[in-house]
Amino acid sequence: MDAMIPEQVPEARFVLTYQQRNITRNISEHLLSLTYMDFLSGQADSLDVELEDAEGKWRDAWYPGHGDSLALSIGWEGKPLREVGRFEIDGIELRCPASSVTIRALGTGINSPLRTPEHKAYENTTLDAVAKQVATRQGLELIGSIEPIKLDRLTQQESDLEFLRNLAGEYDYAFKVTGKRMVFHAISALVKGVPVASMVLGDLANVTLRDQIREVPKAVEVKHKEPATKKLISYTINNKGETVAVPSSSSKATTSGDTKKKRKRSASAEEAKAKAKAELARANRERTTGAWTAMGRPNLVSGNIVTLAAAGKLGGNYLITSARHEMTRSGGYIVDLESCRVSAPSISMTQDSTKPDLALSTYGIQQEVVA
Repeated sequence: MDAMIPEQVPEARFVLTYQQRNITRNISEHLLSLTYMDFLSGQADSLDVELEDAEGKWRDAWYPGHGDSLALSIGWEGKPLREVGRFEIDGIELRCPASSVTIRALGTGINSPLRTPEHKAYENTTLDAVAKQVATRQGLELIGSIEPIKLDRLTQQESDLEFLRNLAGEYDYAFKVTGKRMVFHAISALVKGVPVASMVLGDLANVTLRDQIREVPKAVEVKHKEPATKKLISYTINNKGETVAVPSSSSKATTSGDTKKKRKRSASAEEAKAKAKAELARANRERTTGAWTAMGRPNLVSGNIVTLAAAGKLGGNYLITSARHEMTRSGGYIVDLESCRVSAPSISMTQDSTKPDLALSTYGIQQEVVA
């Protein structure tokens, strides 16, 4: 992996299009800052373009249209740019004095019916089939690797966006809509990715690393009682403490003493098991988390893995859960990352107890998945 050396990256560069027209030159003359927010799941990606507006053009003659499209590519001068996404303008904000206008856009478009409430039932199907059905209904390309978990019955009474967000949460999937793509991807697959960068702790700024076990249960139990049959369906999975750096010197504890108990509708033991694994995997990822600021790199996006080096017991591979890319008028480019540790060979970290039981079905994946 190449080191991030300032001499290799002399000046930040971006290309911004508006309604498929390149406006980079017009924007650059007025640009104060450009901020791209990228999330693994649960929130829409966003783009803020802050512009100097002393002449009043952006609040009048050049005022952008709500719902109009923006597309952004970022990188460094002399190197290939990375297209980070397509966005639809959601709002415009004016600040005075020292007049400036900020154009705010969302990756989950405001022109699509994704937020329209739906009333549907899905019977005798699988998790991947449900995701595919929703993507097709919305005219989106499905991207991701999905375990074909058998689902007896699902009832939808909310929008497609909220429905899939909840489903992703139950089974530990990354979900978001960006442009014409719908990402629904097993986080268990993302954590196995090859690191895209190696970062040395001493080269980073604003570093916060947190290692705790209070929120890490010793076991997860999922129960559901079928009203019609009165049958109790349950599954319990024990946490083997596979992601701990240093156990308690006295008790050798690697988790808290708590059992996380959840009541979730599960028509079968397989469903209950999948939901229990999802709860445990999510809790174990929260054991060690990190946030820091680094020199900007366009491949530092959610879903990718980075290696944190020279960090002692807190080193290892971290999954990026959010990335804030910021470029400024002076040509500066930084990225603020939030992450969770997913592996550390030197301290025997594994994900064995929460890996999928079934082979994953793959849709539309070429290289990186979440961007």
